[in-house]
Amino acid sequence: MKAPTPAAVSVDEYKNAMRHVVSPVAVVTWTHAGVPEGLTVTAICSATTEPPTLVVCIRGDKSAAERIREAGRFAVNFLSDEQAEIARRFSSHPGEEREAFAPALWTTGASGAPVLDRAVSRFDCAVEAAFEQGSHWVFLGRVIDLGTAPGASLLYRDGFFRRLGTE
Repeated sequence: MKAPTPAAVSVDEYKNAMRHVVSPVAVVTWTHAGVPEGLTVTAICSATTEPPTLVVCIRGDKSAAERIREAGRFAVNFLSDEQAEIARRFSSHPGEEREAFAPALWTTGASGAPVLDRAVSRFDCAVEAAFEQGSHWVFLGRVIDLGTAPGASLLYRDGFFRRLGTE
């Protein structure tokens, strides 16, 4: 006997519940047609350790997803709690983030994507899979290079950037 399908929760209920979950803040970057691009993302997690793979979910921006797929590679730059301004810059209007790629802050990673020198953790990835799931594009990125820097992670909860307490 097949179990009955539970009633679906509403989008508002789901969003409200997710606002209580703390997420790391990262800037996902790639190079498309020789131009560096990026956006701020909070839906990122480790998928597997063998092989090292990340899951990156990008909300609704189909053009960004297409450019990442075409590039075949991207970098995930987890921000420190002192880099909230970088997160804001990459979450604003598309195209404006190009001005944020100051040579003093960014270098080119093994993936060919821009990597933030002082990111708490950075992962260069090759696209293993990409698919559309509802309102998001989901990418599986096999890690081909990584790096770390000192600092505490920038966090996102309840619509605001946050930092860990000292407790």
